[in-house]
Amino acid sequence: MHSRPDRKSSRPALESLEGRALLSGFQPLVPGRPRSALIGQAHPSIATDPAGIAAIMSALNGGMGKEWVSLIRARVKNPLAVITGFVTGKYTAYSISGLTARTPGVQPAFRGQPYDQLLPTVAGAAVFKKNVLELGAIMRGPFHNPEPSYFVFAFNRGAGAGLPATFASRPGITPDAVVTLTVGPYGSPATGTITDLATQTTQDIPSSSIKIQGPVVRVFLKTTQLPSRGWTLQKYHFAFWTQTQPGNDITTVASFAPDSTMIPIGVLKTVSATH
Repeated sequence: MHSRPDRKSSRPALESLEGRALLSGFQPLVPGRPRSALIGQAHPSIATDPAGIAAIMSALNGGMGKEWVSLIRARVKNPLAVITGFVTGKYTAYSISGLTARTPGVQPAFRGQPYDQLLPTVAGAAVFKKNVLELGAIMRGPFHNPEPSYFVFAFNRGAGAGLPATFASRPGITPDAVVTLTVGPYGSPATGTITDLATQTTQDIPSSSIKIQGPVVRVFLKTTQLPSRGWTLQKYHFAFWTQTQPGNDITTVASFAPDSTMIPIGVLKTVSATH
């Protein structure tokens, strides 16, 4: 799938991308430019969060999350053009297969405290090797919420169209399975479940498969834990959102990524079919 900006009613969303997310991630592809220069050029008034910057720079330097950098470079033909698009306002959110980036923002119906940990800048779902599906998100800042938080990776494996939309105001988000992470106050402890909405069955995720470090949330699953409901793995779609309470009440949802649709997962390696 080719890269594309997220759209509402065929028009870009009215937001700008925060420097700490996509701009920082592509800076090594701009020879001779200091890392801080593009951020300041795009948004001189933004006080970027050191934890968010550190998470992205770790990936760029071959540390945690380096596989996502590989995905970007494999999918985006001209990263500098994307950066320029955000700087000029042409793009306001951007998605490729497996990854979506956006300005951290609160969805209008939310009724709660918009802690940094509830506002994603990047969210992704991709299969990299050995049939392991990695789900990840970088939030605007680390976990400071004194209450539990909920992070939902939603999937359509082929049966979503036959199920009610999770939220009436988001008819483009039609999952048939959800991976829900429940994160305790200040980021610990974390537990997770996989709920098959087609069969109404739930399985637990081992705590060892969930990783939280600073503003980064990751979970590692076998593709067999999300078996097909009609589509091949390569056709699966996903969306991500954060909540202050579990369930279908949109007033508890702080933010979506993408805002109102689902995008294909990324598949960088040859994997066996799921059943």
